[in-house]
Amino acid sequence: MHRLFGFLVRWAGLLVVPGGALWALSPIGASISETAFGTPNVFWKLFPSAPLLVLVGLVGLQLRQSGGILEKAGFWLASLGLVLVVAGGTGLFWLGLDDTFIMTAPAYRSFRLGLLLLGAGAILFGVAAPRDGDLPTWGLLPFVVGSLCGLVAFIVDLGSFGTVLWMLFGLGWVWLGFSLAVDGLLSWRAGRSSRGGVAEG
Repeated sequence: MHRLFGFLVRWAGLLVVPGGALWALSPIGASISETAFGTPNVFWKLFPSAPLLVLVGLVGLQLRQSGGILEKAGFWLASLGLVLVVAGGTGLFWLGLDDTFIMTAPAYRSFRLGLLLLGAGAILFGVAAPRDGDLPTWGLLPFVVGSLCGLVAFIVDLGSFGTVLWMLFGLGWVWLGFSLAVDGLLSWRAGRSSRGGVAEG
């Protein structure tokens, strides 16, 4: 049981792949919802699952790392941002809080603040991640670029271009998880090869 738990914790970071993919595809999902149901809200009710998967995956990634203060600060900022995005999305599309509190719009404000914290935290997490850590360096640069794209989209309404930046943010998480999976597979194969060579020797 302990080994199974350790395995799950070690590879929980891969959940950023489905979470990031759902995030990247969210504009398409909203468009399909608009066409099929006459409102994008049918899809947006499902959207909180994307940041929730990214949050669990981010925790898994952090547990693999032994970074410094800046990386941990980025992790906590991004985590808080994801929690606020989930809470804001739930309040907006499930609880209808802003229909009741029209003037203060707590759900929308939480959602927007969460996006800003998430974008800034993700950039800091990627930039400050140790280069000799478990996250492969070749996966970090595209992740940071994607996070920067996301932060720009969260700050400024750029229309269709902003939608592309939003999607690139999700793809940045997908790439980070993919790089982790590839690096783990290569390490596993190298380990098997070295054990095979020792056995033959």
